[in-house]
Formats: sequence, structure tokens, C-alpha cells
Amino acid sequence: MSERTPSGSSRHSDYYDRAADAVPQFTVLNYGFSSEPENTVIAANEPEFYCLRLYEHTLRDTPVEGRDVLEVSCGRGGGANFVSRTFKPQRYVGVDLSQENVRLARERAARQGLTFAIGNAERLDLPDTSFDVVINIEASHLYENRDRFFAEVLRVLRPGGHFCYTDGCWADDDCTEDLTTAGFELLQRLEITSNVLHALRKDNARRTALFDAMKNRDLREEYKHWGGVVGYRAYNRFEAGQTRYFSHRLRRPG
Repeated sequence: MSERTPSGSSRHSDYYDRAADAVPQFTVLNYGFSSEPENTVIAANEPEFYCLRLYEHTLRDTPVEGRDVLEVSCGRGGGANFVSRTFKPQRYVGVDLSQENVRLARERAARQGLTFAIGNAERLDLPDTSFDVVINIEASHLYENRDRFFAEVLRVLRPGGHFCYTDGCWADDDCTEDLTTAGFELLQRLEITSNVLHALRKDNARRTALFDAMKNRDLREEYKHWGGVVGYRAYNRFEAGQTRYFSHRLRRPG
């Protein structure tokens, strides 16, 4: 869940730190994905079904088993936990700017082969060519310099490695040219705005109930705008076409 907030990494970090305290029940922070039919490995009774479907879609056709995987802006670790258990990478590292997100991820999901660390997407404290796959879901629109982030992903990927990248953006913002300029080979680009809207409608009762349980009414309404609740700002922008949602599969040339 990534509503625009004032620019600046510290403000974004503070925002998500506060959200971790206010609504800790979420383990996955994205707007979700839905398709008809729902061909998926995810159990139908999984509470965060649609959020995990976005991970499944983002990773489609990407070789993960036995590989070294990095997730940039991993949030509270629910997606990392799902990918690690389901797709069996050799190593999965999740980094996030929010200290509280990382704390929750470590408490809930960390184990052998799955680790979490505080880190800045635009200045990754990781060696060159150290990962086979990099995942980034619904986060880069909040970065101060998206091109710098793309350069960092290219740097940490091994030759032939895959970048699985999904995000929403303003309707007039097309990052595909920036990705190819950064040096990536584009394998597939899909607009999935309708899939995200479908997921938000199907997941609306769960999201609404979690926000309605908050005692602070003003904060409750703010988080409904942030959290994609039907009839609130983030949802309305997608429905009106002001914002769109894309998924990219890319590769660092070998």
C-alpha cells in the first residue's frame, strides 16, 4: 500500500514506521492482483490472498528455485515469506527503509535462508553481481530518484539475472524507456490496472474491517485513502484513469 507522501526518504520511513504500529495486522502491503479464473498455488482461504497473487503474478515465468533473490522494499515480509516457501530460492534477502517494517518481518518470517535488513533502495549496501533475481513491488513511485534505483538493481544483478518489477504510476508516467536506458532487456510489460481494481473490490471487506477497528477516527480515514479501500482516494484514482498499474519482467544482459 503506497499512497504518495511528501518527498524525502526519512518522511516515508517515518510514515511506514507509524503504520506498523497503527495497523500491524497486514503482513503484505500492496493493492493486490486478481484474474479470472484465479489460477494460483495460493490457498483460497489465505487472508491476504490477493496481495500474494500480486507476488505470484510479478514472478511469473521467472526461474527462482535454487537462486539468490533480493526483494527491495520488502515491507513486513509477508510476500518474502510466501515466495521463499513456495518457490524455494536458495537465499532470499529482504531490505526495507522502515525500521519497524523490518522488525515485524524478522519477528514473523525470518529463518534460515530468509533474512531482512534495513536498507535504502537507491544506495544498496550489497556487493556487485550478487543476486539472480531482484523483486520490487509497489514501492518505486515513492523513491527520490527512480533512475538511481534502477542502476542499483542492475549493479547487484548477475549477468542474465531477472528484475521483476511492479508498480502504479501517474497516467502520464511511463518508466519503460528509463528501464531500457538503464541497461535492462525488456522481456514483458503488462498493464494490470483492471486486475488491481478487481482485487481491491474483492478484498474490500477485509481492508475496511481492519481500518474500522482503529480507535483514532481521523487516522482510520487517512489509512482508508492509503490502503485502497473502495470509494477512497487511491482506489478512485485508478478507477478514473489518473493512475495506472504496470508489471515488467526484465533481464540484465549476459
